[in-house]
Amino acid sequence: MGGRDKVVDSLRGIACILLVTLHVAQNRWGEADWLEWYGDTFIYIRMPLFAFLSGVVYAWRPLTDPGSYRMYLGKKVRRLLIPYVIFVPLIGIAQVALDFGTPPPSGVWNWFLYSLPPYWFLLATFWVYAVIALADSYKLLDTKLKVGALFAALLAVNILGSMQDASSFLQLTSAVYLGLFFVAGMGATRFGWKRVGLTGAWVMTGLTVALFVYTQFAVLGVWSAAENQRQDPFGILLGITFPLAFIAFGRSSRFLAWVGSYSYGIFLLHPFAVAGTAGVLQIVGVDALVPALIAMTIAGLFGSILGVLLLRKFGAGRVALGERAKRPVTPAKVVEAA
Repeated sequence: MGGRDKVVDSLRGIACILLVTLHVAQNRWGEADWLEWYGDTFIYIRMPLFAFLSGVVYAWRPLTDPGSYRMYLGKKVRRLLIPYVIFVPLIGIAQVALDFGTPPPSGVWNWFLYSLPPYWFLLATFWVYAVIALADSYKLLDTKLKVGALFAALLAVNILGSMQDASSFLQLTSAVYLGLFFVAGMGATRFGWKRVGLTGAWVMTGLTVALFVYTQFAVLGVWSAAENQRQDPFGILLGITFPLAFIAFGRSSRFLAWVGSYSYGIFLLHPFAVAGTAGVLQIVGVDALVPALIAMTIAGLFGSILGVLLLRKFGAGRVALGERAKRPVTPAKVVEAA
């Protein structure tokens, strides 16, 4: 893992664990109240964290030349849209054939136009990259004021508009929501949040705890929050303060960073690993809730990592993962004459 940012990879690992465990919990929805509590609690962090980290990574290698936009967009097509057109029909066919998950909409073309979970994230993120990179190439996001203005505009649209209830056509409304966290991650990286120091880290941690408590009151029905999490400004803020606090402390975990280094593959493959394990458990007669949850979580994480390693052994598999069909050529070491 040399050359990787272990703090960012650790956050990716957390995002992967939240993603997999949520879908594992959904597989046994209704069998225990705490499963629904878990899903409602971390909805404010889970996918926002993936979008925030996308913004962080973009800020490392931003688009600075409008003339390179087409090449840049082509890379995002390979990275996001090719896996989208591969995995959407696969999950749709699996849902129909195996009768698991939410039934897909009628008409195969609607699977692509309106997406199937969790792959809606790929399409929405593509639009975010497309718009942000274009604006950035024209120096429209090169100051704190410009980035802050964009963030404020996206926040206003999300709070004032009923984005979650709007049409999910091409996931454009989801892109507006994810754009909030992408811009926050980009801005934090671009303007040096990493160097904020311990005081800033502890302040952000205190704010994260306070916001988490607020969302818990809403989840537990103590008071009514916004109609959905995409309109709740405090819930949105929680999705930003958590990674900011984590990055400010600069801590990392070798295990989380290792898991996070496979985050994209885990995202793509975990639905099949979880569903397959659920089917095997049903066949062998293992129905106890906690053992089943543990087995599906292990499969969702480590089975997906194994799947990535296997797919990377051949060109078509690498393409499905959004990678180049040919393996990168490692330059041979030059042996100098004595």
